Amino acid sequence: MTKLSRRPISDEKFGHYINNLWSAFTLMDSKEEMRELFRDLFTHTEYKMFAKRLEIARCLLRGENYEEIIRQVAVSEKTVAAVSNILAIKGEGFRNAERKLAEIEKARLKKLGKRQDLLERKTRRKPTEETLLADLVLVGAKKLSQTITKVNKKSSVNKSLSL
Repeated sequence: MTKLSRRPISDEKFGHYINNLWSAFTLMDSKEEMRELFRDLFTHTEYKMFAKRLEIARCLLRGENYEEIIRQVAVSEKTVAAVSNILAIKGEGFRNAERKLAEIEKARLKKLGKRQDLLERKTRRKPTEETLLADLVLVGAKKLSQTITKVNKKSSVNKSLSL
């Protein structure tokens, strides 16, 4: 089990370290960058443990029972109970993650459905000239959104978090 050093450290220094950790997470621009940071920060066991905790929370938020979760995620009842207690007390981080992951999964399934419809020729693909302007606007909006997200990340890093 991971242990924190017994050597004393000031709350101010520790707060600075924590703020740097959150800033590092916030500044990652891609899933690959985040994956690299996690691999460097956490042991293989910690990495698996965090992934399982998130999955337990997602299962609980979807209403699955303990037995299903224990079998599906391969964890103990104690681990499921610990995550359940976090959700009962507050668990906003888990809830936000679940909401955002569910949105991504919903969009992915919608895209797969559209692809299947095209394969089955259920929908007619519009010629390029009919969609060119709409496609250009969409690309511009995505680029603007990415730029705003980067600016928000950088300004978020400059904010100091209190412990």
